[in-house]
Amino acid sequence: MKFYYSLPFLFALFFAFAACDNSFIDDDDIDIIDDGEDDNESVLERLSGDVSGTLGPNETYLVTADIFIPEGESLTLLEGTTLIIDGSGRPGRSPEINVSGSLYCYGTETAPIYIGVEEEKRTVDNMFRGLWGGIVGTDKAQDMVFEYTTIEFTGAPAEGGSSIVAEGEIDEGEPRYAVYMVNPEGNFIMWHSRIAYTKDDAIRLNGAKTLIAYSEFAFNGETGGESVNTKSGVVGDFCYNIFYGIATNGLKAANSKGRQPQCNNNYYNNTIVNSGWRRSQAGRGGSLNYENGARGESFNNLVADSRYGLRLFPPDDEPDMANMRWGNHFYFGSHEEMVEGFHPINGIIGMNIPGYENITIPDTDIYGDVGENDPLFVGYTVGNYTPSNFRALEDLKFVNNLFDMFKLQPNSPALEGGNTEFSPIFSEYVVNGKTYVTPLPSSFIGALGAD
Repeated sequence: MKFYYSLPFLFALFFAFAACDNSFIDDDDIDIIDDGEDDNESVLERLSGDVSGTLGPNETYLVTADIFIPEGESLTLLEGTTLIIDGSGRPGRSPEINVSGSLYCYGTETAPIYIGVEEEKRTVDNMFRGLWGGIVGTDKAQDMVFEYTTIEFTGAPAEGGSSIVAEGEIDEGEPRYAVYMVNPEGNFIMWHSRIAYTKDDAIRLNGAKTLIAYSEFAFNGETGGESVNTKSGVVGDFCYNIFYGIATNGLKAANSKGRQPQCNNNYYNNTIVNSGWRRSQAGRGGSLNYENGARGESFNNLVADSRYGLRLFPPDDEPDMANMRWGNHFYFGSHEEMVEGFHPINGIIGMNIPGYENITIPDTDIYGDVGENDPLFVGYTVGNYTPSNFRALEDLKFVNNLFDMFKLQPNSPALEGGNTEFSPIFSEYVVNGKTYVTPLPSSFIGALGAD
């Protein structure tokens, strides 16, 4: 593979993520040239096999084959570190980062970490191609921490030797997730980070004490897949995140897989826009979803132009209703199908289902007819696409800095109505000697207040 690779591009990418570029970027015309050569061999340090210790700061590495963080060891990426994954999306040519120890990615606001592909492969046509295998934690993985880290273009088909196949999570040939973890005794932190352009789920957790906050997710899943999909063994807080153009849900919890403790997830002060439309299965997709015995509290989430609002799965696969609390959601829809889905007919809320007649629409929810209650985002105008446009993939463009786009104008109706009378599951998370204080809920609705 001959790379036309430039360090200035990568640093420009990093600073674009950390700074204030809220533009959409189209680069469909970039081609990939493959002549069997590798001009970077003498330029970049190549990584494969067992890797531990420290990488960086401000260094770039080329991952040419699977790398493994052994049990009991750790790999730390320091600020400004870049991992270019030499992946093609084909079997035998789609490396993964396999974690049996711990992975710590310590980027900063001014020097983020980038884990993805080289410049020439960062095209709109490649968004859902799945060029490399993602970060795969085994049941021995202890910690995964992502601070100011960007992960892109994952989802290559799993190979027979991958631990995610051996465990039975997915079959050989199915797309891998951007990040996967499976240890209820482990810790998972995502803080001021970003996962974009993935074939399937951005994050699949089958166990971990979890905090995901101040992070953004863009175009996760081609015809299915969530941004964050949690199962039994996952307990934690998910707040102040932005989800844009997700195939199915931004956040989904299910107490399946039979692990302990019970899946218990708090979803609050998140913003979810233009999501749920690419899910090919009828009756699925939306924004926020609890099912199959999961529990948690869901408040203060802003959902705009998405297929469904908060969905509590109907009887026979319902969440742990005795331990669920929710309300204070803000819904906007620029099309009738969006409005009809604010409180999904294939859920429990407001559907007068026998045995659940008392599950009415909360009077704290803010919603109306088509076009009512425009949230008035600073850098994005709602109503740009119809459901048919979304399903036809007409909205696919590079999108950066969602945290600038989705701030609220000073006269936004979402600046009030939030519930502050509840607490996170954990007040803080201490991992590898660092303390992450869990953000408290806000009186505004969504991930961001006024500009």
